[in-house]
Amino acid sequence: MGDQTRRLSPVEKAPRIFLYDNAKFLAILLVVIGHDIDIITEQSAEPYFTNALFTAIYGVHMPLFIFISGLFTKPMNRETKFPTYKVLSFFLIAIVLRIAISLERLFLRGRAGYSILNMYDSFTWYLGAVAVFLVIVWIFRTFNKWAVLGIAFAVGCMAGYDSHLGDAFSLLRIAVFLPFFLLGYCFEPDKLLGIFQSKWFRLLGAALLIAYLVLCFTNPDFVINFRRLFTGRNRYTIFGPAAMWGGLLRMLAYAISLLAGFSVLAVLPNRNLGVITKTGTKTLQIYFWHRLMLYPLEVYGVYLLFEQGMGVVWAHILYILIAPAVTALCAIPIFSFPTKQILMIGRKKPDPPPTES
Repeated sequence: MGDQTRRLSPVEKAPRIFLYDNAKFLAILLVVIGHDIDIITEQSAEPYFTNALFTAIYGVHMPLFIFISGLFTKPMNRETKFPTYKVLSFFLIAIVLRIAISLERLFLRGRAGYSILNMYDSFTWYLGAVAVFLVIVWIFRTFNKWAVLGIAFAVGCMAGYDSHLGDAFSLLRIAVFLPFFLLGYCFEPDKLLGIFQSKWFRLLGAALLIAYLVLCFTNPDFVINFRRLFTGRNRYTIFGPAAMWGGLLRMLAYAISLLAGFSVLAVLPNRNLGVITKTGTKTLQIYFWHRLMLYPLEVYGVYLLFEQGMGVVWAHILYILIAPAVTALCAIPIFSFPTKQILMIGRKKPDPPPTES
């Protein structure tokens, strides 16, 4: 995966591509909405709408997020040093977040529920996964990038058959989502921009996105089966006698996520949208804090209070609107702690300017 010369060196200053910041804003907003409405799918008297919305979101948001992360990973070759500070920073952020969530649970429910191996409901798997993705890219940096990508897709399709993979160390989700990271790594941001912003691709993207949403909101069977596939954490045994076809269903899930994700990039504008674009540059701090803010609402049964007081429809609307508010709150500068500080650990400081003699 070496001999790549794309992306400018740190000395050069490339114009910022606002499309990807706008896409990151949408992705992190969908992350917050997805975690926000998960409780509705469990508690609501009429959960179909939120189940469909959950499926539509999970088919796009993490694949898109991870694709963009790979897209902006600096190219590595034989001379590239191991990205120690980045790998350790992501692992450290994940550990700090898991501790924070455990302390919050201990305070609100009297039990921490911390487990070193079990990643279920910890919402930190993505942080550890990115660290692992960087390690994998570095290890295979001298191999043909497209061959590595093809193997990753094959492994992702086969992973659901392995009874040893699951929530332990998020191994199943790492295997499932790795291809999206590697696919982004294989491309150049500026060249993709030309494709995404072409008129024919924008029209095609809009049509595909509408078709995807119609599929999610009108086909209950699709929602039941692909909701569990899109999360990336379920083995094919969930399909019972049809488990043998799990690999083919994973291939279909990959295709749907890629088409939906590329469609989102096609319809989003490549211009500065002010606070939206700026928020798209703060996704890590939003990811860190949003669950800590949503968890008390779950503990105190806020959704059920809404439903009992105003009915299902208004309860859905009001509870979903909490997500944009939490996203905006987490984006303010004070919540850059501790992710900003952790990311600075071990980062090489610029050399001081020469002094005149």
